[in-house]
Amino acid sequence: QTRLRGEMRTTAILSATTAHVTHVCNTRDPTGNPRRAPASLRRARVGAPRIARLGARIVRGAMVDDDPPELPDYDVVTLGPLEVSAIALSARDWKGGSDDANCYVAAVDRGYLLIAAHEPSELKLMKEYQGYWAMSEAATLPGVRAPVVYSIVNVDAAGGSVKDAARALVAEAGGVEPDVLCVKSETADIEALANSVKVAWELGACPGMVAVDDFDAARLEKFVGALSDTPGVHVAFNRVVYSLADQTAEKNGVLAACKRLGVGVVAASPLGEGSRVTNTTHGKCDQALVRLLAFLGAMVGGGVQQSPLQVALNYVMSKGAVPEVETRLGTVAWECGGSMLWRLDENAVGILDERCEAVEKGETGDGGGPALA
Repeated sequence: QTRLRGEMRTTAILSATTAHVTHVCNTRDPTGNPRRAPASLRRARVGAPRIARLGARIVRGAMVDDDPPELPDYDVVTLGPLEVSAIALSARDWKGGSDDANCYVAAVDRGYLLIAAHEPSELKLMKEYQGYWAMSEAATLPGVRAPVVYSIVNVDAAGGSVKDAARALVAEAGGVEPDVLCVKSETADIEALANSVKVAWELGACPGMVAVDDFDAARLEKFVGALSDTPGVHVAFNRVVYSLADQTAEKNGVLAACKRLGVGVVAASPLGEGSRVTNTTHGKCDQALVRLLAFLGAMVGGGVQQSPLQVALNYVMSKGAVPEVETRLGTVAWECGGSMLWRLDENAVGILDERCEAVEKGETGDGGGPALA
């Protein structure tokens, strides 16, 4: 369900990889101009309400601006039965300061629809922001979509009880509930875990939309099968580590299993540990890969450079996963959002795959360490 606008195509040969780029699509506006700058980075106009720090963590739901709110350019994909944006925002370590608030605004204005909360305090903050967004003028625009918040809970810490883990989460979050509950468990029996989800849902302790964290193909298939007799409970996605720097989830069959089972994929660490895919100061950054991403960014941009970061994230999207971006800066959230609304074609993806295979065989590229663990 990806929407492509103003598509441009170009042709080139990249001899360094022995692969050919026949064409790479790009999305610009109909006149070929760059998309508008983020509202929060101009004067923070509504696409969501500008949220400013007031005291410790008070959110203002209104702001003064001469410009009317604008509908974001959504890039909608499906994760199981859930419709969300092609990129997710992680609120890890957010405390509610002005940087966090401005980052939220930039993300929602950019079209982010999926937000991750890793701690109860983050869930409370994201639902607070979500509530103020719901009261804004932007929320009344025709075709607008509300942000969705998912929380990750460790069921093992609650003795394997999803009900207890979910209720503890809600209690610590001040009574607010996530839209999607992402279940993490390394030790629980899968059938017992699925039955625990059913019980929690029947008692109203768990939403009907659930996800799992880092399940391998066998555990995921067993979990989905065990829930198949409960139509009120749906498995939206499997959250796994995946990037150009770590393709384990693809090689061990997890991505294929998700596709076969109708379960979406959320890619944690989509730029690798320490953002090593594009962070040229990282000791394990593959400098040759960064140059390759920059080259592809020029091809995609139709003369306007897409950053290596945007191309790296788009690679993850082109593999069918939703990258979960972790940042507290509005500028970074906005740049990452530029990876939406277009996709690398199979030729460009193949070039990047070829580079990763070369690195696995020992190629490092001049000036950099290996890209893969």
